[in-house]
Amino acid sequence: MTWQEVEKRLKECKIALVPLGSTEQHGPALPLSTDHYIATQFALRAAEMIWDEQKIVVTPTITFGFSPHHMEFKGTITLSELTLSSMIADICHSLAQHGFKKIILVNGHGGNETAISNAMHDMQGNIDAKVYHVNWYSLAGDKIKEIVTPPVYHACDMETSVAWYLGQRVLEDKRVDEPGKSLVPGFIIPDMLSTGPRASVSYNFKEITKSGVVGYSTKATKDKGKLIADTVLENMVSFIREIAKM
Repeated sequence: MTWQEVEKRLKECKIALVPLGSTEQHGPALPLSTDHYIATQFALRAAEMIWDEQKIVVTPTITFGFSPHHMEFKGTITLSELTLSSMIADICHSLAQHGFKKIILVNGHGGNETAISNAMHDMQGNIDAKVYHVNWYSLAGDKIKEIVTPPVYHACDMETSVAWYLGQRVLEDKRVDEPGKSLVPGFIIPDMLSTGPRASVSYNFKEITKSGVVGYSTKATKDKGKLIADTVLENMVSFIREIAKM
């Protein structure tokens, strides 16, 4: 878009989507760009779905995230949490200065969540806009539990299926299954769907996986990806509709 196009769009809609993810290893079958690719696709598709109602702007994607735990795998690029948090805040302040009143951070990487939270806390009361945050994988929790093979963690059945359906390059013959190591059995388990008592510890990914995969990527299919993606988009569009009323 040109600056004149942005100026015109602001007269029609004051909502912006900001996709963000990471550039980090995703095992032998998925590219380093997977997290930010998925977030970008969801943002663009949601904007297209609601176009007749809201002429939303989708900003360029924040392609780097907080990924020090993946740095033992070549190709990973990480920002510090402080840098990422500052970048998010600076982008939001810029959008607000131009007149956007509702900003939605569309996140594709779990490692970014603390930086996003910190940025949102720092902006509270200090920005002339409302900033929201959605993790795409949190918009389809029930569907994910219903159809994927656990564990759900990294380059797994879920993530591979969704990336594949959305058009990401997947090296089918390179897919591997590695459930990952529990650092403290019963308490620190690499599975987003695990229940029961939970604890946490910082760790490097090579402590829990040799391949970079935690999950069963050979179980992934485009059909599963479509079911999950459709649920994510349905809920994302519903969320946008709700905040547009406010």
